[in-house]
Amino acid sequence: MIDLREYNIETDFSEARLDRWISHFFSKISHNNLEKLLRKGIIKVNGKKVKSSFRLNKGDIVTLPNFLDELASSSVNNSQIPGALDFIKKITIFQNEEILILNKPFGLAVQGGTGIENHLDGYLKSAFFNSSFSPRLVHRLDKETTGVLVVALTRKIAVYLSNLFQERKVNKTYWAITDGSPALDKGDIDFDIKVGEDNNHLNCLTRYYKVLNLNDKICWIAFQPVTGRTHQIRQHASMSSFPIVGDKKYGRHSKEGLTFKKLHLHSRSVDFMNVNGDILHFEASLPKHMKETWKKYNLPLNPNIEGFTVRD
Repeated sequence: MIDLREYNIETDFSEARLDRWISHFFSKISHNNLEKLLRKGIIKVNGKKVKSSFRLNKGDIVTLPNFLDELASSSVNNSQIPGALDFIKKITIFQNEEILILNKPFGLAVQGGTGIENHLDGYLKSAFFNSSFSPRLVHRLDKETTGVLVVALTRKIAVYLSNLFQERKVNKTYWAITDGSPALDKGDIDFDIKVGEDNNHLNCLTRYYKVLNLNDKICWIAFQPVTGRTHQIRQHASMSSFPIVGDKKYGRHSKEGLTFKKLHLHSRSVDFMNVNGDILHFEASLPKHMKETWKKYNLPLNPNIEGFTVRD
């Protein structure tokens, strides 16, 4: 007897051809083998034999044999991480049928790459492996940066959110502890920064607000990046003579600044307009190492930062 598994089709794959849906998840299956399984009725839709050209609709149930797992797409096959679902649930701030908001932990890369075995993208694919959702990252955080991360759960929302980020219609606020303090309480940083392996210089804009001087060396600053370049806040802070503590890549640190062993940069909140016109606001609690700093210096968790918003 062949072991079978059922998949529920959601809006993300509505109107897609059955053969294309199967090849998305099981790219190693040959066309001839797929047609053979369909002719024998081993692969069915809503309990009925169908052709490879069958158009799927939301709510359809696709029945597949378990042995197809051996023919899964490499990106899907490699994403089976034990405990992934529990891990994603643990760091979830919010989820509905369209978006997933996570509180990214310290030290976890968002995507894979050379020498990177564990990454958030892999955990997401594994956690949603048996789901109709297809999680897609629409922005990034550095490996050592923590906090709010927005994930789209459908292709339609991924396109919508990606456009919002590209059009600078997402307000992002980061909290940081810096080694040094700006002369002004608030202002703009618009230095060109180096991006990519070729060190291309790109114009960037970051707004800052000095929340509190912890002492004559250490400062708490809120940053809002208007542009979204790699390491933008870290480079801008360093170039402005108040590098973020724990940042081993950018800037020089004072003796006290060197006592902070981990990067203190946290994506505190994100605001954007939903497709229905509602303004959504999400906040992420501080990671353990920053909570310890907040406790050490007796800092408030809800500071009054009036008028600090990104303006077009």
